[in-house]
Formats: sequence, C-alpha cells, structure tokens
Amino acid sequence: MRRPLVIAAAALVALAASGAGATDVTVRGSVVGEYLYDSEFDGSVFDGRVEFDAEAGPFLVGAVYRAYQLSDPDYNPVQKDIPASQVKHRYAEFRGESLTARGGHFFATFGRGISLRSYEDADLEHDTVLDGVLVRYEPGPFAVTALSGIHDERLSDSRTRRHAARGIEVTGSPWDWASVGASAVERSWLDEDEDIVLPADQTRGEDLVLSGSADLRLGPASLAGEYARRDGENPVTGAEMEEGRALYLSGTFDLGWATLFGEFKDYDRFAHRFVNPPTCVRDHAWTLMNRATYEIDLDDERGFLGEGTVPLGDALSVTGGASEARDHEGDLAHWEMYGELSHSLLESLSGAVAGAWSREYLLGKFTEHASGAAEFDLTLPANQTLEVVLEAGTTDDVSGLSWEDTIASVTWYPGADLTVTAVYEGTTSEIETRDSWLIGEVRKRVSDQVEVALAAGTERGGKKCAGGVCRYEPEFEGVRVRLTSFF
Repeated sequence: MRRPLVIAAAALVALAASGAGATDVTVRGSVVGEYLYDSEFDGSVFDGRVEFDAEAGPFLVGAVYRAYQLSDPDYNPVQKDIPASQVKHRYAEFRGESLTARGGHFFATFGRGISLRSYEDADLEHDTVLDGVLVRYEPGPFAVTALSGIHDERLSDSRTRRHAARGIEVTGSPWDWASVGASAVERSWLDEDEDIVLPADQTRGEDLVLSGSADLRLGPASLAGEYARRDGENPVTGAEMEEGRALYLSGTFDLGWATLFGEFKDYDRFAHRFVNPPTCVRDHAWTLMNRATYEIDLDDERGFLGEGTVPLGDALSVTGGASEARDHEGDLAHWEMYGELSHSLLESLSGAVAGAWSREYLLGKFTEHASGAAEFDLTLPANQTLEVVLEAGTTDDVSGLSWEDTIASVTWYPGADLTVTAVYEGTTSEIETRDSWLIGEVRKRVSDQVEVALAAGTERGGKKCAGGVCRYEPEFEGVRVRLTSFF
C-alpha cells in the first residue's frame, strides 16, 4: 500500500514545483531542541523536533523531523520505542477554492472523535497519524471528506499492529440554526511479530462504524448529539461479530445570570486506536487535580458531566460542577465534584481558588482524592508580574495507604522577555523514594523568534492527561536545556 501513497505524494510535490513559477514561496516552521542530563541515572537525552512547510500558491509541502538520542538505552524518560532519528511526518497538499487534496501523513477527526480521530499530542507522546490520501470538497453549504491511510502501532519490541482506515464524512449547515453530519469508516488491523508466528485467527480483524450527528442553535440554547454503531470484531480482544455503540449528548444554556453546561455519554464496546470521543470528565489545569483525572472505559461506560458558571459582579465568577461514570450493570466507577472562584478584587491582584473531591472505584474499593488550589497574580511596578500558585491534596489509595501532597510555585516576570520560576513539591507518601522536590527554571526570549530555557533541580513524576489521553512522567533530577525557534 505504501508505494501508491508515495507516488501520490511525489506527484503533488512535482505539481508544487512546476506550479510555483513566478509565485512567491513562503517557508515557515519551528525548531525545538531539548537536552537533559539526569544525575541520578547518569544518563542524558537529546530530543529535537523540526517542523517546516513551504507554500507556493495553492501548493504546500512539509515535513516533521524527530531526533531522540539516548546516552544509554536503559535510560529512556518517555518509555517508548522511538528511533534515534526519523522523518516522522511528510506531506504534500493542494488547496483550491473548494477542493483540498493531501498525500502523505495527515490527521483527521470525524464528528467529535467517536468514529474517527487521528491526531498528535507531542507533550504526551501520543501520535495516531495516518499515512495515505485525504481529499476534502466543499461545493457549498455541505462538505465531503474522504480518506484512506495506514498507521503502525508498536505493541512490543517485536510485535507491530498495522491499522488501516478508509472513510467518508459528509457535513453541512443547511440552516442557520442547524448543522448535520454523517460518516462511514471501515477499519482493519494486522498483527506481525518478528520472533514468533502468530495464529491467523488472532492477528487480523476488521469492523465498520456508521455515525450521525446534529448541532442545534435555538436562542439561548445550543444542543449537540452524535450516535455511532460498529459491527465487526473487537480490536482489543479479537472476538468475532461484536456490536458496539456510542452516544454523546451535550447542551449549553445561557440564562443571562448564569451559563449551564451538560454532557452525557454511553460507550459500549467502542475502544479503538482511532477513537477519542468526549470524556465527560473535567480537564484540570491544576497539577494535583490533573493527576487524579479519571481515565474512561470506552468498552463499558455511561455517565455525565454537569457544570454551571455564575458571574458575581465584575470582580468575581463562580464555576461548579460534578461528573459521574458507571458501567452498564450500574456499578459506580467514578464521581467528582469541582468548584472554582475566579477573582479580580483589586486592580493589581487577580487569580482563582479551586477545589475538587473525587472517588474512583475498583472491585468494590475506591481511591479518594481531595485537592485544593489557589493562584494569585500580582502586578508590580514597571510592568512586572508575580504569580504564586499553592496546591494541596490528600489521597486514600485502594490499597489502604494514605498520604498528603503539596505544591508551591512562584513565577516572576521582570519583563516581556524573561521568566523566572521555582517549584517546590512535597509528599508524605511512603511509596516515593523521596519526600520533596525543588526545581528552578529561567526562560529568556533572545529575539522575537528564539527562546532559551534552563532548568535545574529535582522534579516529581506523575500522571499527565489531556483530552482523555494520559502519560506517566518519570521523576527527574539534573539539568534541562530547551531551545525553541520559529521561522
């Protein structure tokens, strides 16, 4: 399958070169390089990423290069099998008035990610890029997107799963108050192992996902819904002819004095590499609350999220909400309550105070988290700013252990081109190798396009989540240098 994809990409590159002619060529991109030395493991890593694209009239070509150099194979902070260097993404694209065609690597989302979502989160090392062809045609109020691509997932040192996806989506806004959409995605996968011969009935499978969605805007209310159904084989267990379904509903109501928001989910046998639907769980910006984020079960879960925001004059705003998740037998898996008060009581002082209480259930037992946080932003003379963040939390683990965590950070902005930060974290947890961490960082904007950052000290690891995807970051002790440049 790769050969026709390469030919398609090469054809678009040739068109770009021939079509450039007298057209100006615009090149833009970024360079990010990070070097870290961990004194505890006596290991170092260089992690570099270069992104660029060149545009000439309606043609665009681009690539992403990634270098990940380890001083010792046993020291790998991201805990992933990443090549020492690779052209991670490469693509060529034609952009017409109503037609867009792309060959090579691409990302795509159908609906709200229930039937298909291929995307990258570089911070979480999550990348489900597709390699193939994507075409989008917008003749009027409707748009048609068709795609075909493959993606290789590394399951172990020797085993790889090759995913293939072919799909079409039609979306449109036939009325000012409504948008509709429908899609069909055919997916297949094939497992290959370099060391052993796998049974044929356990190495391949396929399924078909059909979905429909609608968005309605009715005065002060905005309503949305999407339903999808899958038929075929479970991509995790390989069980034959398993049917799955996914339902998502949401609504926003502007009452003038308050804004209300609600979500409902029902996911049954729907987990897949290319699925990333709404979680109906709040994404927290606070560190301790983010580490307690619940990870949903797309094969057996239903639940809701409700939230309201009430402004109290011009200086205060209150936000509060709750979420819950259960399996289809009715057993509780998770619940959380959350509240935040944003304030700007003084001209030179603003910030927020927040709290969260959650429980996650497993086999009749639960892990409980209770967290509080406060942020104060103080404007100093000469356009300087001081930001102070305090966080504290307690955890009662499913194993019966309990501990307390604290975080204190101070960030000073003496000018637009300099940032100085210090972060202290402490814990009473008996399972940690240490009870405190302290790291300092200085970031300097050398020019409008270049920033350099230097950090030194110790940093606690932990869970980091965004949009339903989580990664566990390891503990760090040493020096880290980061260069970011845009061109």
